[in-house]
Amino acid sequence: KLIVENGGIFPFAKQLKSGNIELPIPECKQRPMTMCEKIISNKLLATNGKTAYVEPHNAVLAAVNGGYSHEFTTAQVHEFLKHEYGENYTLPDPNKFAVFEDHLLYATGVPRFGPFTEKIQTLRNMQNLFQQHTGVRDYSAIDGISPGICHQVAREEFIDVGDFIQATDSHTCMGGASNALTYGVGSTEYANLAYNQFAFVNVPESIRFELEGELNPGCTAKDVILHILLKYASTSETLDRSMEFGGPGLASLSMDERATLCNMATECSAKTGICEPDDVTVEWLLKRRENLSEEDIRAAFVLPDEGAHYDGGVFTINLSEIVPMVAHPGNPDEGIPSDPTNGVNISDIGDIPIDIAYAGSCTAGKADDFRYYAEVVEAALEAGVTIPDGVECYIQFGSKTVKEYSESMGWNKMFIQAGVKLIDPGCGACIGAGPGVSDNPDQVTVSAINRNFQGRSGPGKLYLASPLTVMASAFVGKIVAWEPSLFNSV
Repeated sequence: KLIVENGGIFPFAKQLKSGNIELPIPECKQRPMTMCEKIISNKLLATNGKTAYVEPHNAVLAAVNGGYSHEFTTAQVHEFLKHEYGENYTLPDPNKFAVFEDHLLYATGVPRFGPFTEKIQTLRNMQNLFQQHTGVRDYSAIDGISPGICHQVAREEFIDVGDFIQATDSHTCMGGASNALTYGVGSTEYANLAYNQFAFVNVPESIRFELEGELNPGCTAKDVILHILLKYASTSETLDRSMEFGGPGLASLSMDERATLCNMATECSAKTGICEPDDVTVEWLLKRRENLSEEDIRAAFVLPDEGAHYDGGVFTINLSEIVPMVAHPGNPDEGIPSDPTNGVNISDIGDIPIDIAYAGSCTAGKADDFRYYAEVVEAALEAGVTIPDGVECYIQFGSKTVKEYSESMGWNKMFIQAGVKLIDPGCGACIGAGPGVSDNPDQVTVSAINRNFQGRSGPGKLYLASPLTVMASAFVGKIVAWEPSLFNSV
């Protein structure tokens, strides 16, 4: 209400900074809180050092730990800030923020983006101007190669336990794997938080998924989230809620697999996804944070309070009962939407020949995804099987770090030997802006990306699947689930 009464977020921020506005403390009594609620309460402005509590639908202001933008959106941020604060504006803490060149690197090689080559370069140039003006972290491409997809690099390098991070992209929620509160915002909101270091938050409701057991061979976290999309998101149970993942089964999932769950909270129409922290979290971060000790990381852990209320409910998922799935492309022309909630077990779809197998994106370009790709490719080569004629198979790295890791394991050479086409880090085909897109409506793609909306990755039909399913299907020439004995009969 105060923001509206003062003419919007920028005028409000100016009045707040000048001391003309006194922020009310949320009128919420002590209560058990979810992980999302606890992080927000830890970041509240104007608590005067007092412990504060929040509950769903509270409208509050919270301090942010950082954020990032990419070449699709940075130009708007720069223009907004120049308009509001003058040509010589400065950011108070630029090291908290970053720019990425990752979305449009390969776009000019796709026919539909060809007419926009000059405009794409303008966006890059304007992002460079913003970075030079502000001094934020620079993840621009070098010699045409990006350091990586923003969400992957951000979790590798600067999203930490307990952080509140916002960025100008819907899959920002991927950072929730590190027990952080992360979600996407528009360029106006981002411009404000970069300059004023706070965000307006409408505290979301939460829904909890208790994981137990372990996944069977042939299944990955992608199959888990496809199951959740079908069973819970399709009926709007996850809508605009924080999806909380915990339970004893979470320990069996790596940090990269947890990132897959949080990443696709977006496809569930959720506000964000967030995982409980544990020993796996500590081990992963210690390898990537020279400035943090184990004690530092554990001290920042955010766990749900006993008795916390989940408006969306608490649901148990036995990982051992998950089976390989795809999300089919639907048929919008006949009233069947193309949507990630179109889940179906692979055992029930019959024979679906494919033309393209695409493995990559922020959802499936991580180190563990490459372990899955390597597992299938190694088995195929041992059986004397290569990518068949008529099928194009692409693997795209999620970051430079992932590419270097894959190279060190000897996988890149193995992929090429099998007939796979490797692509440097970037978003690429996931947004229809790189190799791996379909060319005509008759083509069928099996893809490890996160969305199967009609036309998003070319005019063809796109099935969402796990990294194991995508790579196994590439060698067989039709959609199949992976199992270690798959190539024995090929």
